[in-house]
Amino acid sequence: MGASSVMPARRTDSESKQLELISLRSSFAPDATDLSNPHSLIRNRRAEDRVAIALLCGTAGYIDTVGVLTLMGMFPAHMTGELIGLTTTFTAGHHLSHPSRVAVLPTFLLALFVGAVVVRARKSRRKSGTRALLALMAGSLALCTATGFFGALQGPESFSWAYAVREGSIVAAMAFQNALRREALATACPTTVMTGNLMQLVFDVVDVLATRFSRARNEDTHARPSTVPHMRLMASAVFAFTVGSVLGGYLAGVAGAFSIVIPLAATLLAARRLA
Repeated sequence: MGASSVMPARRTDSESKQLELISLRSSFAPDATDLSNPHSLIRNRRAEDRVAIALLCGTAGYIDTVGVLTLMGMFPAHMTGELIGLTTTFTAGHHLSHPSRVAVLPTFLLALFVGAVVVRARKSRRKSGTRALLALMAGSLALCTATGFFGALQGPESFSWAYAVREGSIVAAMAFQNALRREALATACPTTVMTGNLMQLVFDVVDVLATRFSRARNEDTHARPSTVPHMRLMASAVFAFTVGSVLGGYLAGVAGAFSIVIPLAATLLAARRLA
């Protein structure tokens, strides 16, 4: 049997001209800076998520502070407190600060229902629901900002339909942000309530310190612990929430409902990064 009889079949020269081979390096990304480090793509993606999470955490802190100052002690991003307020009203005889407070929890649930329906509809068309949820959140914040044209509305004596719209829209915005975490940030930290993030941050700090100062270190312990990026994520979330609270406390007294334009801008920036 000749050598030519065992050679594999080959394409003709005319057929091979239509094929173009590319290197494995160039098939990943055209950016030479990313290709210089095999882990840079993962780090860049993580950094982008960290910025978006920080923006959303700052938004929640800002809105919670504005709610406390202009909506008579309401925490729009923390519905557990509103649930306790409703139960004490019906069981202990406590009076609500204003009638529309009864509708806060149903409004939150209704907004979640709308968000779930929108996400499901988007997925049925093979589209992501992230952009839709962010659009709903931005629209709710824009509506809340627009109520500033109807006066300061700082107390129950100035209660009107505009006050109810402000209250409902700001609660709906936080509901959409909670839905957003389930849809696009399932592996990230919570962006509305910081209790769990504070707890996780303390545990991460202890783990990192124990790793670095342990006497049982070997030659491989110079590598960065896996908890360090997670600790930085928790720290940035808590820090952004705190900064947002400080800004909200100051600007709410200066601009009232118009101060919501700041978290609105943060939401649009987060939408640009996540989309």
